[in-house]
Amino acid sequence: MGPIQGLLKKDFRISRSEFITSLVIYGLAWIAGFSLSSYFNQPVGTLPVFIMSALSMVIYTPIMIFAMLKIEGKTQIWLYSPRSSLALLLSKFVTSLSYQAIVQVLLSIYGAISLYWFGREVYEQLGIPLFIEALLYLNLILLLFGFFFGCWVCFYWTLYHSLASKQIIKPIRWLIMLAIYFFYNLFESFIARIPFIKELISKYEVHLITSPNLELKEANWTVYFDEGVIPVVPFLYYALLSIILIFIAAKLLTKRVEV
Repeated sequence: MGPIQGLLKKDFRISRSEFITSLVIYGLAWIAGFSLSSYFNQPVGTLPVFIMSALSMVIYTPIMIFAMLKIEGKTQIWLYSPRSSLALLLSKFVTSLSYQAIVQVLLSIYGAISLYWFGREVYEQLGIPLFIEALLYLNLILLLFGFFFGCWVCFYWTLYHSLASKQIIKPIRWLIMLAIYFFYNLFESFIARIPFIKELISKYEVHLITSPNLELKEANWTVYFDEGVIPVVPFLYYALLSIILIFIAAKLLTKRVEV
């Protein structure tokens, strides 16, 4: 077994229980969506469950990564591992994103059942190619956001523990992390207001079905879909920022962070 396979096997093993727990939670939520919608005779009730499940995907990978870092924080494996810190972190991303992709596939099946079978009388019937295109974009975007926020988790986790080695800073490390969060958002807001940047963001956009609208007709809710616009440039920026964050986190971990 190669070194990378060994890392992946270890990360899949230590995070297996969290993954199974998440499957149970999502499964119960989807069953409840079908059951309550059927009980109240409002098939559209599956929509909020789908939306909430999709939104939760944004924090799925960050939570899984944090759980794995917390587990390994007890053994401090990076202090003795011959593998690079970057490899240790990337293994956790591959594991977490794989789990997230599985959940998203199941969520897509839930959405397809809701749209074309369970709620076919109340949902606007999209063409299969259009539905598949929307699902592909949605799943890709959710995975990208999961990766992005996962990078922030790695950065903050390694920074928090690396600051603990300095006794003067240790009592105020939370303030330092909050200050980084505040000034970063201040910087991002300033950049977004620059006319050139605003024009660049609006120049490259992707049009796809993203906006479900509810309408009440004769005591029954129906759903119609509108076309939404998603800018491309911010995703390129967040991809670059994610790479920077993960390399900084790996650099901090290389300095033998002790928990």
